[in-house]
Amino acid sequence: TGVVVHGDELARKHLAEDLMDDMDPEKGRYLLDWISKEEVVFARTTPSQKLLIVDACQKAGHVVAVTGDGVNDSPAIKKADIGIAMGSGSDVAKNAADMLLLDDNFSSIVNGVEEGRLIFDNLKKSIAYTLQSNIPEILPFIFFIIFQVPLPLSTVLILCIDLGTDMVPAISFAYENPELDIMDRVPRNSKRDHLVNAKLISFAYFQIGVIQASAGIYTYFLVMNDYGIRPSALWNLALEKKPFPAESDIYDPSARFFGNTNTTTPEDQWDSLAWDKTKHGRFDIRIFYQGFRDADAWTKCRWEPNGDYPSLYTQSVVTDWEICYTTEALKFAQSGYLVSIVCVQWADLMICKTRNLSLAQQGMVNTFGNFGLFFETALVAVLLYVPFLNIALGTRQIAPAHFAVPTFTFYVAIFFYDELRKIWLRNGMV
Repeated sequence: TGVVVHGDELARKHLAEDLMDDMDPEKGRYLLDWISKEEVVFARTTPSQKLLIVDACQKAGHVVAVTGDGVNDSPAIKKADIGIAMGSGSDVAKNAADMLLLDDNFSSIVNGVEEGRLIFDNLKKSIAYTLQSNIPEILPFIFFIIFQVPLPLSTVLILCIDLGTDMVPAISFAYENPELDIMDRVPRNSKRDHLVNAKLISFAYFQIGVIQASAGIYTYFLVMNDYGIRPSALWNLALEKKPFPAESDIYDPSARFFGNTNTTTPEDQWDSLAWDKTKHGRFDIRIFYQGFRDADAWTKCRWEPNGDYPSLYTQSVVTDWEICYTTEALKFAQSGYLVSIVCVQWADLMICKTRNLSLAQQGMVNTFGNFGLFFETALVAVLLYVPFLNIALGTRQIAPAHFAVPTFTFYVAIFFYDELRKIWLRNGMV
């Protein structure tokens, strides 16, 4: 399983092949046979022979590191993938090297490898965390384009996620401690295991991203339903053009045109509701959509405006009007969607702390990461409940029952799904 090769033997073999054509596949075969052994030692080699050894190892697909301190070592140090020179070595060797061992201690190489693996791991974790929210951010636009539902998440709120709530948690991975098995892993394949590869894309987009998007869409439909608009009524609703009712019109399901007195308006003057604005937020949309949606398309509001409920549940502070059966319901649904993404990002922050180990093994010892959890929660609360931000960003003061409560099941699902996935990884099942 092992072999020791003297420099004289290497010189003899190389001399015997000196007249062979460089394209001959047998040229250098002896070196490949030697380095394929489990253990091989080359002793008393010349600088040119060191170059031959490094070149053969690189051709075999290995990542080669060479240590040295003298002038004779510098060609091999320069040729290697990682050249390591002693701090007390010659200036020529230092200039050729990629790394200097200032303490002349070979164990520092092991520490450097561990630090390099930690940096690679933490970058990968931060990228995975950041990518996972892309699917719930793009899905609302896909729904809007294909099904023409009122837009579940506005572009401004997407920026609030990318430039606000996700920033500190993503940065916190730079402070993550090394995993317990970081030095037990085999060296990664530099040609396949990149920072962003098919595995990471599959995990971020098609696994966790799908669960996140499901959480957001569920919250959107739930909030709209709580304010009187059934999920089945939302399809093709966004761009439908109808005559606008008069300000004095009152919804009456038994009346003709549901109480809309402007149905004689010429069709070329019809328009669609401005769901993304507040200018149509003070009239009943059931009157507007007469002839397009029947009375069964709407449902009873969870918190009736004339009921004994706090104004937070029934009125919008922006329009100073009821939420039920108005375009304001969409703003509350979008705010609920925003909170749902933050909620599932709590789980994502925790599952991305490790690549293979359980969270129980790693622990919540990263104080900056723990601060990130608090920061994104506090920030989204500020975005929702500070009045002037409601006008600037289009957020609304949602009811406590809509703040992360509908999404908590998805939070738990993400956490347990990932723990099960890591069990499979540790057992070599996937």
